[in-house]
Amino acid sequence: MVMLKKIIRVFFKILFFLLLFAIAGCLIYAGLYFAKISDKHYIFGEAIDQAFDKAESIFSIDNDYILGDSFQIEGTLKMELSSEEYANKGLTDIEYKKKNQVLSNLSKMDTTFLIQQDREKQQLYGEITQKIGEEEIYAGKRYINNSTQYFFVNKILSNYVNDGNNNYFETYSEEITTVDNISYLYHFIANSIKKNVTSEQLKAYDQETLIGNDTKKMGLVSYRVTDKEYKRLLKALLNDLKNDPRASQILSAGDYHIDELKVDTKKKYIDPEASYTINIYVTKTLFKLEKYEIIYLKGDQKNVFTYEGDMDKGIFYYSENAGLKYRANYESTKRRMNITIYDRVDNEIGSIKGEKDKNSLMLTATVDLEHYNYDISYTSKNQDLKDSTYTREDVLVFKLMKDKVIQLQGQIEATSTISKDPKIMIDTDSSVLRSSLTENESRQLESLNEKIKERLEK
Repeated sequence: MVMLKKIIRVFFKILFFLLLFAIAGCLIYAGLYFAKISDKHYIFGEAIDQAFDKAESIFSIDNDYILGDSFQIEGTLKMELSSEEYANKGLTDIEYKKKNQVLSNLSKMDTTFLIQQDREKQQLYGEITQKIGEEEIYAGKRYINNSTQYFFVNKILSNYVNDGNNNYFETYSEEITTVDNISYLYHFIANSIKKNVTSEQLKAYDQETLIGNDTKKMGLVSYRVTDKEYKRLLKALLNDLKNDPRASQILSAGDYHIDELKVDTKKKYIDPEASYTINIYVTKTLFKLEKYEIIYLKGDQKNVFTYEGDMDKGIFYYSENAGLKYRANYESTKRRMNITIYDRVDNEIGSIKGEKDKNSLMLTATVDLEHYNYDISYTSKNQDLKDSTYTREDVLVFKLMKDKVIQLQGQIEATSTISKDPKIMIDTDSSVLRSSLTENESRQLESLNEKIKERLEK
């Protein structure tokens, strides 16, 4: 019996010390966890992640319409565009006359396109042809065969041009698909932004702020964006894309010379006298994101765009120089989104709505502001799915007005047929090296965009 009591006492002592270690471990873990979630860089990253995740959920495609990595997309694009502002000002201003003529020519243009990918044969082909009546404005082709890329531009070149190596298909494996690559690139960009907005660019404070009708003491993480900072971030993002083998290879399918892309340091992306400040407010206990602000400052001008809530429900506010101008109630589910907009005296002045199902996506916006009126509708519909083939129709209809004058209105419609088992039959036996192009051919390629612009302005 005495021995039994000693064993029990020893057991409880061991249990006591184990509990102490467990509690200490939990406290250490909790301390590390709260240190992590309270870090200003972590908070900024969480805001980026939530915004990107919400956008991804809105525009994701139903699995029934994902046909795999060997596919063909063939379609047409048609536009009808006009502008009262350009037409009126074009009577006395040559630059507006050119702009109005561009809209007129784009409306007359017929565009056809073809995209084919055969993963097994490691072939990717794309072509686009644009005509006004019988006049060819542009006809170009791009082709990847195994690890070699080619291009062709009608009326400039007589043969395909061998443009060197392209490792696009190295991004694939048995486990990695086209959808995986798109997702990888999407999240890579989000992570690059998070990485390159470092703690040095972020400021952290404790600050009282109004949320709803209550004043709360919150944690604040702030990021100020000037023209210089925007260029720095853009340059860092571009460098990350260039230096990541997989991201670079994925992008190479769309731009064969990503290594040559540079940020134009002379261009003013943001007014040198202005800045944007992004503020993120979190609770002081669990560091939950509850409020977001974007503040535009230029001299005495101060415009503030505020959102209070989460990614599913909340309220937007817009103010100018401390005076509230508009607010909007926001609600969103997996399939629907609704934003109702009010003016400063609570009159309903517009709405933005979205609805999504297995086959379609619809977004509409109708807003009447003091000087501006917006009426925008976008629909995307997949239909006639049969034997791994279906049709898709995308239609954008819009009217943008200022002081009751139409700045731009029109309709853009793309109709395409998506199918499996593409048959890519491109002959590049007579292709030439890019270095062998004549001076005249090289000059015409370099000035191609400017030449097209000049034609559209006539």
